[in-house]
Amino acid sequence: MRGKVVAWVTVSTLIVGAAGYAAADAADLVPGILTSEPLPSPQPPLLTASPITVAEPSSGPVGLVSGDAPVPSPDAVQALAEQLRADSRTGKSTNVLVVDYLTGQVLASVDGDDPQVPASTTKLLTAVAALQALGPDYRFTTRVVQNGSTLTLVAGGDLMLRAGKGHGGAELDADGRVLPNGFAGMADLGEQIEATVPVGPITLAVDTTDFPGPSYPASWPAYALSMGYAGRVEGIAINIGKKNGVDVGEYGARDKEPAVRALDTLAKDLTKRGYEVTVVGKRAAASGSEEVASVVSAPLWAVVTEFLRYSDNTVTEQVARVLGLEKHGAATPENAARATREVLEEMGVSVDGLVLYDGAGYSDRNQISPRTLVDSMVRSAEFDNTNDLLTYLPLGGLEGTVGKRFAGAPAAGYLRAKTGSLTGVTTLAGVVTTADGRLLAFATLLDGMPPGQPRPMAAVNDFVNGLAECGCG
Repeated sequence: MRGKVVAWVTVSTLIVGAAGYAAADAADLVPGILTSEPLPSPQPPLLTASPITVAEPSSGPVGLVSGDAPVPSPDAVQALAEQLRADSRTGKSTNVLVVDYLTGQVLASVDGDDPQVPASTTKLLTAVAALQALGPDYRFTTRVVQNGSTLTLVAGGDLMLRAGKGHGGAELDADGRVLPNGFAGMADLGEQIEATVPVGPITLAVDTTDFPGPSYPASWPAYALSMGYAGRVEGIAINIGKKNGVDVGEYGARDKEPAVRALDTLAKDLTKRGYEVTVVGKRAAASGSEEVASVVSAPLWAVVTEFLRYSDNTVTEQVARVLGLEKHGAATPENAARATREVLEEMGVSVDGLVLYDGAGYSDRNQISPRTLVDSMVRSAEFDNTNDLLTYLPLGGLEGTVGKRFAGAPAAGYLRAKTGSLTGVTTLAGVVTTADGRLLAFATLLDGMPPGQPRPMAAVNDFVNGLAECGCG
């Protein structure tokens, strides 16, 4: 496995600036690139009679990361870490860990084994555990089952259904990656139902019994729901539960009952097809019901890429709940936390002091150490299901939550990382390439600052840029 990692870092697309990035990143963000040769992205199951092709990634330019590059001096890296803790812009508790990605050698530790509030870097653990346990090609299945004249829409974990027909992989982002939102649609279910169920009077229900909740985690602040920073997770939703199923931007009002909204959407579709529909709301499917329609989501790797890039709380929490469902039979926060810990521990990740109340990191009761975050990245390289993890993280200066933040900075093009922020908490965990071409894994967790992110973020940025500029072999 280490040989595979070295092959990746030799042809990495962690490049400076945006020149040539579109072609390079197409090769960098689909499963299979942690080899010396590019592989095609997975072909999605067809939702229509017409074949859909996902473009093969191009190889991209040779990058600047080398397995033979000199390892930075631990003294120099330790000095950078201690400087971050001493910075007037950081808080009373600033914990840092930096390791050599290829060997695991600790290069700097400032209370690196001490857990504290991780904010959205929690999403990194959810991503690793879900990918490892479920596999990168896992798909959420939404089904409709029939018992007599009653049809039941069965929630399967897909929160990114489209009200109409899904694109089935035909819609890609600017970098050639599958867009998970809208991959499958309610009209796809409607078409299948029309082909198998005679038109006439039907009763329509939605079954969310695999997702007992609470749909909105008790440890999440109420303002997050009212302001649209997070929504309810019931196992099924249209467009991540955004109000009325329409695009309201990254944030905006959320459906009070996303499962009922999905049910009503299907009812409208079937009504247009001539069915006389009586909607009865949430109800468990009757024993002996037979499947008459089903659609699948985009593959898990695409969903993970989306929530790591844009830090989507709702989707991440749903993925964590599905992990709990698959491992322990019910999609509850407790099962999600238990499953995440178990999977990480099985991978050899240090879980000392790990406490999880959610999978997204919106709870200020979570406790994660820099060691756990760094271990999750380093250990991921050793397993087939997770060895593409780094490619799912957004690229500094160009993508997602680290796009504008590192634009034009020394770390731009050399950093892949997950951000985190809550009131008084600023975190960042990822990998960065030094000026000598050595790949380092790091985690910084800052706590105890007054409200406001610009100052602590700037301090962390200075630290990461210092690592990127480190010619300190």
